[in-house]
Amino acid sequence: MNALDDEMLRKDSLEYHSSNPAGKISVLPTKPHGTQRELSLAYSPGVAFPCKEIEEDPDKAYKYTSKGNLVAVISNGTAVLGLGNIGAIAGKPVMEGKGLLFKAFADIDVFDIEVDRTDVDEFVEAVKAISPTFGGINLEDISAPECFEIEKRLVNELDIPVMHDDQHGTAIISGAALINGLEVVGKKIEEIKVIILGAGASAISCAKHYVRLGVSLQNLIMLDSKGIITKERMKKGNINEYKSEFARDVEEGGLNEAIDGADVFLGLSKGGLLTKKMVKKMAKKPLIFALANPDPEIIPEDVNEVRDDAIVATGRSDYPNQINNVLGFPYIFRGALDVGATEITEKMKMAATKSLAKLAKETVPDDVMMAYNGEQLQFGPDYLIPKPFDARVLIWEASAVAEAAVNEGKARIKDSEFDIERYREELESRLGMTRSIMRRVINQAKRDRKKIVFCEGDDPTIIKAAAQCISEGICDPILLGQVERIKSMKVELNLNFDCEIIDVRYDERRRGLYAEELHRLRGRKGLTEEDAVRLLNSSTYFGPMMVRMGDADGYLGGVAHQYPDIVKPCLQVIGSDPESHRIVGMYMMIVNGKLMFIGDATINIYPDARTLAEIAIQTAKVARRFGVDPKVAMLSFSNFGTGEELRTDRIEEAIEIVREMEPGLVIDGPMQADTALVPEIQKDYPFMSFDGAANVLICPNLASANIAYKLLQRIAGAEMTGPILEGLSSPAHVLQRRDSVRDVVHMAAICSVDAQRKARERL
Repeated sequence: MNALDDEMLRKDSLEYHSSNPAGKISVLPTKPHGTQRELSLAYSPGVAFPCKEIEEDPDKAYKYTSKGNLVAVISNGTAVLGLGNIGAIAGKPVMEGKGLLFKAFADIDVFDIEVDRTDVDEFVEAVKAISPTFGGINLEDISAPECFEIEKRLVNELDIPVMHDDQHGTAIISGAALINGLEVVGKKIEEIKVIILGAGASAISCAKHYVRLGVSLQNLIMLDSKGIITKERMKKGNINEYKSEFARDVEEGGLNEAIDGADVFLGLSKGGLLTKKMVKKMAKKPLIFALANPDPEIIPEDVNEVRDDAIVATGRSDYPNQINNVLGFPYIFRGALDVGATEITEKMKMAATKSLAKLAKETVPDDVMMAYNGEQLQFGPDYLIPKPFDARVLIWEASAVAEAAVNEGKARIKDSEFDIERYREELESRLGMTRSIMRRVINQAKRDRKKIVFCEGDDPTIIKAAAQCISEGICDPILLGQVERIKSMKVELNLNFDCEIIDVRYDERRRGLYAEELHRLRGRKGLTEEDAVRLLNSSTYFGPMMVRMGDADGYLGGVAHQYPDIVKPCLQVIGSDPESHRIVGMYMMIVNGKLMFIGDATINIYPDARTLAEIAIQTAKVARRFGVDPKVAMLSFSNFGTGEELRTDRIEEAIEIVREMEPGLVIDGPMQADTALVPEIQKDYPFMSFDGAANVLICPNLASANIAYKLLQRIAGAEMTGPILEGLSSPAHVLQRRDSVRDVVHMAAICSVDAQRKARERL
């Protein structure tokens, strides 16, 4: 069914866009402004000083204003999505959506600009007039052939990067799929026959990009609505100058004639135009890129009916190999902005294509696979390009684009000033935004909702978090507490949701199955049957027992209890994972935009060398699940045993144990905290096994870890998520007494995803 005919989608979309605040983007201050002094710096009289600096050197606008991270998404609404010429203001929701994607995927700020001009000259002059505001311009949804002239003129007349994404986005992304697809089927790009159905802005850009990649122009046939673009048609004068570049000296005909023996089909037209009969006529092992949206030229199921050797890509997320422009424009502009590029060149676009092609061959992190329902993703027919939620795309593509700009001399940053490795680290630090990280976890949790039991079900924070978990589809909460109290609290909080509520005092399992199992577990520790019944009268024991008995998939508690009151029952009832040597507590933290993990801050009081080693391994394991390539620093009060009297044998022994247990894990120490984090200090120790800031910090004991994370949280403003417990046989995590609803929701999502992983491991 066409998306426009889906009444439920229409209703949800209108509600989504109209909910307060209306629209999808807003502007937030980035500097403090709460005192008279701060206001005098932000505006008059202090603002005069940066104004004078910029007057003397316009490039200083990149230093003193937001210009360097601000992109204009500009359209006149003449070719909006599949809607056509709907006008400038009607296209505004799409432009705001583009702004949202820029911010979400590449941390780029956007003003969307709707220009009510269709005349090329007037449009170009309007954009030129406002261009000093921006570090880059993304042209969007402008009809062909006017878009070609508009982009060409703006590129030539402005000194900031300009790109019409409708032209180049699909070319850049599908070009990566083409490179890898040909590698999978074992064909040479210079020998293949390519058919392109469609002759609009995107199709023409794809054709040009494919030729630059190595496709022979003589082996490329383009079709518009009237058929094959031929020399004969060009002579008749019914082909514009942009199509004429691809006119071939062949007989006129349609897709049925052109497709015979084709190695590659690229569709940028309308749904259903490529038939199964036509697919049969293609060469062996064909690549079929059916990119019309929402309905592709042919659906993969129809291809599979007639060919078992074809590789298919579409523009849809419900099929493998989605050619999604979000893999391109955010990261291309990120790289261009960061080096102050004056334009986006063909070499920069090519760098983007090749970086995506290379990244697809790398091992896919667990967090990406979790975001796609645990699907095993690896390079091959169903995985030609990275997934949109692969955070590594930012690092690979933006750095490739930035490096190409610098090497080509199109950047304000000179080659001698550009350190590609440091820039990649800066890009990686952008991934340290808690909301972005947790959004991926939440998306994964939604794919397979698990039952998460909350032991403090009558706490207002938990009730509100449960409502949000249900609303977002994160999990199915089970609330433990007095039923009437919880119902009355829901009314008081004006929350209307349904979930399972259990009053443990009256649940028959407390004196039955649960008591029997708890007595069996702890009987030789002195626990009588009566003791078991008594302990299960507490939700802190009943909740973990639900998990142990399979009545819940995960457990959360702690907003109204002391930490030991939650952890002890988990250790006694749920127990440790047989494959884990030690239960470890750690925090994920965001400090100055950097994502790091610190352990053990909650469980092991004064670990010996073996325990320290296992803490490092377990914490690194969790870091990988969040897409972090761990660099582990074993912290101490001295650097590498500075003096004989200061040697830290326990830590050194732990490092040796780690290297025996996990030879591939990057780890070093003992070192002071600043050595672990400051590259300048690391230069004094050239023998270190890593450079740049460590992202997994292992403290020598619980006291130091606990002190460190609380100081970071309270003084440095670090965002903390946790504690995350690792090593239990089933998922259980401890909430903190001052956790917000957002914190609880995040921990519920983490617990749910852990439960998904445990379920897969048991298969």
